[in-house]
Amino acid sequence: MSTIDLAATTRPVVVGVDGRPHTRNALDWAIDEAVRRRCGIRLVHGRSVPVQGPHIEPLMAASDEVSRRVLHEAEQRIHSVSPSTPVTTATGIGGPGALLVDASTDAGLVVVGARGRGTVSSAFLGSSSVEVAARAHCPVVVVRELPTTSSPASGVVVGSDGSEVSNAAIGEAFGEAHARQAPLTVVHAWLFDFDDTNLPAVDAESLQENMVRQSSAVTSQSVTDWSEKFPDVEVRLRVVNAHPVEALADLSREAELVVVGSRGRGGFRGLLLGSVSQGVLHHAHCPVMVVRPETG
Repeated sequence: MSTIDLAATTRPVVVGVDGRPHTRNALDWAIDEAVRRRCGIRLVHGRSVPVQGPHIEPLMAASDEVSRRVLHEAEQRIHSVSPSTPVTTATGIGGPGALLVDASTDAGLVVVGARGRGTVSSAFLGSSSVEVAARAHCPVVVVRELPTTSSPASGVVVGSDGSEVSNAAIGEAFGEAHARQAPLTVVHAWLFDFDDTNLPAVDAESLQENMVRQSSAVTSQSVTDWSEKFPDVEVRLRVVNAHPVEALADLSREAELVVVGSRGRGGFRGLLLGSVSQGVLHHAHCPVMVVRPETG
């Protein structure tokens, strides 16, 4: 599994840019992350394909000029913040989603921007950030909102359910918390309506206590090995009776980053992440990292 360590610092942070505000936010986040990882940044820009016709040459020339301008402005922005960060660029004709997935093969992280609250819309030029997150060969961070507080109390937040998927996410979350010198909040959320069980109050209370006890054990076990690898990370365990999306979105209000695991399924078109990861992408108040076990 890929966590932030010296072996990973040679792999660049890949970020998609097109000059629009949401991709500028993604670029700013990527710059900070590259500085933490002590690695370079690879800028990716997808060029639209002009309609075939008698004016295709000037349209191609205009597209080339736009691409050069977007990449130049992004490179200048990086150098103004971190002059020592190495920068490489990549461009190609067509949707940038495929370009980002291709670039993820030798990347440590892919960063994409997404527009607006309540939807995870196109990262840029029609590329779906959800599709990139589900197809990339490394973890993907979707930046729809930057952290809403300058002193995030929750630090890094990660969901846990005892599965291989969440274990991969927890590993990445420990690495991110270590790099930020921030606390890590590990959340195990389960939704159960005890009022609908028709059990006597004393039995319902006993059932709830048993579920909390079992969930706490699963959560503690999931962080043991990672705590040994990252002994400096302050770990906070949270077991709550709530929908996982609701619990993670609520904690994201005071977090730097939320990390979720997802298996992903299907092909490139119509591909979906898991319901929890998609829900968090829709509702989180800070950047969200999506981790799949096969990307580690």
